[in-house]
Amino acid sequence: MPIYRNKGDAIEGEVITSQARKYEGIVVVKGSGAHRAVRLKLSGRGRTSAYCVIDR
Repeated sequence: MPIYRNKGDAIEGEVITSQARKYEGIVVVKGSGAHRAVRLKLSGRGRTSAYCVIDR
């Protein structure tokens, strides 16, 4: 399974699970119709990096 580590790399999936030491900057962004999406920033330090996996 590839691991993307460079700035600007992206993943896309229906369900994404994340793990991080800290999260910040929760922003509601425009979605389609009455639906809204949330954007947030995950942070890690040293050996405990932020980590995301596509579940579905």
